[in-house]
Amino acid sequence: MTVTAALAALTASDGAPTAMPEGRARRIPIALVEDNERLRMELAFHLTHAGYAVASLADAAALDAHLASQPCRLLILDLGLPDEDGLSICERLRRTRPDLGIVMLTARGMAHHRLAGLRGGADAYLVKPARTEELLLVIANLLRRLDPVTPDAPLPPAAGAPAPAWCLDARRLMAITPDGNPLPLTRVEGQLLRALRRRAPDPAGRRQLVEALGGNYLDFDEHRLDVAISRLRGKLSQAWPHGPAIRTVRGVGYLLVQRWLDQAEG
Repeated sequence: MTVTAALAALTASDGAPTAMPEGRARRIPIALVEDNERLRMELAFHLTHAGYAVASLADAAALDAHLASQPCRLLILDLGLPDEDGLSICERLRRTRPDLGIVMLTARGMAHHRLAGLRGGADAYLVKPARTEELLLVIANLLRRLDPVTPDAPLPPAAGAPAPAWCLDARRLMAITPDGNPLPLTRVEGQLLRALRRRAPDPAGRRQLVEALGGNYLDFDEHRLDVAISRLRGKLSQAWPHGPAIRTVRGVGYLLVQRWLDQAEG
């Protein structure tokens, strides 16, 4: 496929993560916000070729819609967007999504522009035309400083032996530890565990968890979700202190890492 054809294919899927090449492991989700269509296509092509799952977006409204429904680990952000300045976007996302990596890529190259971007919360500030190699190195270095998207898998059990498993009795709001001890759950804890259990072995997105609690994601204070998960994680770890029960997946949500069965399966 020529570069032109590849760019055309990317345009056809503009606004959604590009398809993952066959045989490639799950890729890190990146949102690219750039109103210049040609540049957006070129950047999306190089990022996809480098192994990232790219959502190619033209403005702030498209970004907000994407973040409300899709996982995102890192944002590449132009400043001169038609509906909202990129600096304003960065400042509000830094308040609501502190774990999101943000790389500003802009034609504004004056020192005061760079300082404003970094003060506004950008992790890196690149001036157009930035070399592709430089952009990819900045992204890779930033991702290394963040927690892994996919946490390390727990050690496999000995050959022929199943991994110790929790049991979830959602109807009675009860968890049973792998050694058979009952652990009462609150309504919120039960709802969170059901949502995490449905998604395992994949992570549950923040929106999915908020909606499992009966909340409206657009109006919900996500700090409440983080507090509830933290309390649940501590409760499970205290009852069964043999490795973490729930891990944070930065830019995505939370992952149930120990083996769980529903009551009907136990």
